[in-house]
Amino acid sequence: MHLIPVAAKMQGRREFEPVIFVRNENEAKLCAKTVERLGCAPVTIKHLQPSRILARSAPKISSLLGSLKSLRSMDYLVVAERTSTILKKLPIKTPPMIHIPHGAGDRAKSYDKRIKHFDHVIVAGPKDKRRMINLGLVSNQNCSVSGYIKAAALKVMFPIRAKLFDNGKPVVLYNPHFDPNLSSWRKFGLEILSEFAQQDKYNLIFAPHIRLFADNNTTKIEPFLRFAQMDHIKIDLGSEASTDMTYTQAADLYIGDVSSQVYEYLIHPGPCLFLSPTEYEWKNDPDYAHWHYGTVLTDSNNFIKAIDRAFDDHEAYLPVQIRGRDEALGQPDTDAIKNAVDQIMKFISATKTQS
Repeated sequence: MHLIPVAAKMQGRREFEPVIFVRNENEAKLCAKTVERLGCAPVTIKHLQPSRILARSAPKISSLLGSLKSLRSMDYLVVAERTSTILKKLPIKTPPMIHIPHGAGDRAKSYDKRIKHFDHVIVAGPKDKRRMINLGLVSNQNCSVSGYIKAAALKVMFPIRAKLFDNGKPVVLYNPHFDPNLSSWRKFGLEILSEFAQQDKYNLIFAPHIRLFADNNTTKIEPFLRFAQMDHIKIDLGSEASTDMTYTQAADLYIGDVSSQVYEYLIHPGPCLFLSPTEYEWKNDPDYAHWHYGTVLTDSNNFIKAIDRAFDDHEAYLPVQIRGRDEALGQPDTDAIKNAVDQIMKFISATKTQS
């Protein structure tokens, strides 16, 4: 959702012939469906071919090196991940590379050292540009701000969202991260689900990061599947709805830890609660800037009462939420997809002039 909408819109520009590279048929179908939902003409989709020689290597690297001839035939490469920078280390010429990061979170992982290998970087908001400049990953000249492409695309694709509950009660989203060193799931997860099961004031959506239960380990899943049978609790461990903002836009209150999805929720600001699995001095750490948007809990005592207070206290957090959202995602009404296409065009024009 951070990349395909740009390719779809570039298809409408006569000077471009975008090609989308995917690793499997499921990705191809999802890309084609996204382009269609955006109301754009079909885009050429090609499959990356894994290297036979490097069959035991990491799948991404095998696909990149196995498809080297196809990738080098492109005039420019636009990517959402950083593994592709391996192409820059090869002793052969690689097309100029543009990076559009996925997400707009605060974690240090968002500021990967490999970013400095890209020829141009397009970020969602001024926060990322500023941090990347300060870290020496980009310059003011080779980094531009587009706005949040994913949100702009989904607004077109799903102008009306169906209600997830019919009982009229406020909806709470619990969205723990997958990283065991940062996630609140191990310490808080089952206790939170149990507390929601025993009350009838709120609906709960439990939609963790899709990698938290990606291994489908039944011993990890069985203890809480019983909660899925309750009318006021919805559990989704990784469907498309977990990544297309269905839940962040349905929620009236967000509970999380370090996921960048908090910014997708704050497109329409609302009360937040953050769960810290350890005592940590986070207030001056930019990796935890989003924890300023609500109360941070280190234990789950009187958890439902903490939710009540979060609703009551939201107005006090509203100004900092709006500032933080705009810093992370850019201005809410900007045409982020058009901005990104225009910035790519400007970069291409500049490189042609230089050559």
